[in-house]
Amino acid sequence: MTERDDFDKIVEGLDLDLSFVDEPLEPVDEKPVEPAWSPRTDDDLDAEDAEEPFYRKVEPTPLIPRRRGVLLAWVGVLGAPLSLVLATLSGVYLDRPVVAAASLTFVACAIYLILQLPEHGPSRRDWPDDGAVL
Repeated sequence: MTERDDFDKIVEGLDLDLSFVDEPLEPVDEKPVEPAWSPRTDDDLDAEDAEEPFYRKVEPTPLIPRRRGVLLAWVGVLGAPLSLVLATLSGVYLDRPVVAAASLTFVACAIYLILQLPEHGPSRRDWPDDGAVL
């Protein structure tokens, strides 16, 4: 250790007390601190009810889509893999073009559904929004 490291130069000026206490310290008497809050009163609850809620109500979307294209895309997304699974479980041998057609149907329908998602951007009044809906 002939050379001094940068760490040694930094630590050199520090006054470090590394001795340990032999006797335990006496406990410090602390006065009890009063809480900074107080219980809620009826007046506080009435004031909160008068305020506008922190969320906006959104009508639930219907379970079955109204547009025919979206409904057909859901049938393709769910039906293509389901038909392949049922054919495999029943032991039916499917030709390659049938498997390829089912796979392409699934991919095309999934892409169509993704493209139909609503766009969230600066043009919307609630932008930026994380998309959570109650």
